[in-house]
Amino acid sequence: MRRFLLWGLLLALVGVGWWTYPLLQPLLRYGALPRKLNEPLNLLVLGVAPEYKYYHQRAPENFRGLSDVNLLVRFDPKAHRISVLSIPRDVYVQIPGYGRYIINHANKFGGPELAKEVVENLTGVSIDAYLAVSVDAIRSGVDALGGLEVCVEKAMHYRDTAAKLEINLEPGCQRLNGAQAEGYLRFRHDPLGDIGRIQRQQNFFNALKQQLLSPAGLLRLPQALAQVEPHVRTDLTREEIGALLGFLATQPELVSLLTPGQFGQGWEVDQAGLRRLMDRYFSDLPPSSEARPEDLRGRLVVVLYTAPQEAQAIGLRDRLRELGLRVLLREVEGPPPKSEVLTNGEAGLAQALGEALGLPYRISGEAALYGDLTVRLGPDLSKPGETQ
Repeated sequence: MRRFLLWGLLLALVGVGWWTYPLLQPLLRYGALPRKLNEPLNLLVLGVAPEYKYYHQRAPENFRGLSDVNLLVRFDPKAHRISVLSIPRDVYVQIPGYGRYIINHANKFGGPELAKEVVENLTGVSIDAYLAVSVDAIRSGVDALGGLEVCVEKAMHYRDTAAKLEINLEPGCQRLNGAQAEGYLRFRHDPLGDIGRIQRQQNFFNALKQQLLSPAGLLRLPQALAQVEPHVRTDLTREEIGALLGFLATQPELVSLLTPGQFGQGWEVDQAGLRRLMDRYFSDLPPSSEARPEDLRGRLVVVLYTAPQEAQAIGLRDRLRELGLRVLLREVEGPPPKSEVLTNGEAGLAQALGEALGLPYRISGEAALYGDLTVRLGPDLSKPGETQ
């Protein structure tokens, strides 16, 4: 019996060693024991585009290229929430010392420190640290996870020979490998341009969160982190990394937001709308009072559905009109994995509508532009007008 226990313990130790070995290099560079996060921490995440020395030759990665992804992330232990604000690359800003440019030039001109200053000026939020990520992290990380299940909402076809980027995706829920995931995240050759790309990024991050919390995702997590680490740079301290790890282990709520605005010269920011989001999700102000069902009256709801769901969409439109809402039906190519209510920050309204329809709600910049609320119809709706 004792020998059996000893062999069992030895096998367990070997298993733990196998699981943690890929993390050796990241731990040597950034490793810290998880600890409690006591105060909110604001992090600027930059997705840095690759640079080229010649037409087909990538330059060595120095994380000083154009930042085509700009995320302001707040880890808030008091609200038990992670808030992520996506800032479109085509927002025009004043870059100190350089003049007026779209915001993705800040990192190229002055690195992450200048990028932090520019985002602070835009949002009014003080930033504690930065995290720069190259596109290679996407391919390596997703492949190490064994692929990622993503619902692709439309056909995407594009080829860039110089960048060695080929995108060939059809609509529908499917498992993407690393190269396909990179294509999904980088595609912007449609009428929404960078805004559509941001919405796909938020859909991707939500899918990634779900997979990482699964048993298979946790098993592959060390390998994924080890593959991503060479493609990341940060000025987070070991203590801050430990605090963030401890906070992530508590499984906080994830809120993803799109900078409010409209198309014009680039993406023109709605300053009043941005201030409301900053006050609600990036400050210590108390949350606003919850919405009541009567507050839904007169609001515009965009219903997204696929062609086979037309009858369900019409039935839902009638139900929404009974609630006093204005309704716009919009057909899309591919359905999401489930039916849900989306909002770009109006949590109270989304909760009220979700309760009225019997649907879950989520705060995400994936919500349709210019609508107050969005209802996406998934395959779980099978009868005309059914919302359960």
